[in-house]
Parts: sequence; C-alpha cells; structure tokens
Amino acid sequence: MFGLFIFSAARKLDSGAVRRHFGVKKVRFADRDELMELTGLVPGSVPPFGKPLINLDLYVDNSIVKNDQIAFNAGSLTDSIIMSVEDYLKVANAEIFEFSKEG
Repeated sequence: MFGLFIFSAARKLDSGAVRRHFGVKKVRFADRDELMELTGLVPGSVPPFGKPLINLDLYVDNSIVKNDQIAFNAGSLTDSIIMSVEDYLKVANAEIFEFSKEG
C-alpha cells in the first residue's frame, strides 16, 4: 500500500509514527519507477493532492497545519504554487496526524 505523505521540508519523516498509526512493521518510500507508475510524475514534481487527482490516500502532518502558507511543485520541477494552508486543507481532503520530526 502506498500513500502520499505531506510534511514540512524542514522536517523529516518519523517512520515510527507512521508504523504505529497504520499498525505495520515496515514503511518505505516508493522508488523512482514505482512513483512514475503510481503518479506519472518524477520525484520532486508530485503535488500534495491525493484522490481524485492522484490515486493515493493523502496524509498531512501537523507541521503543515501550523503554517499560514504551503508551497509545492505543481506536476513539474519548474512550476510551483503558493496557497494558504486554510485553502489547501479545504480542497485536499486529507487525514491529518503527526508523522514528522525535527531534521
């Protein structure tokens, strides 16, 4: 099972929090080929939106909720979007929980 996990670039993934949340023993990142198969996009270009835009469940870390704005690549490595976190959360339809830690 793959999911799309969105957290602040200033933090790193807390894999233990993800394992506990889902009750699994192991988590890993999709490799480049898997990401292309799942999204049609290369690493660094995947926007922070799950279903129905990208057929993945979406999870947002509390580190995003604490900010006023979110900036992200929009399907390319050269085009970015900045929007308010409030607006992002309205359209993202994500499950929110804490799964990052200080980097």
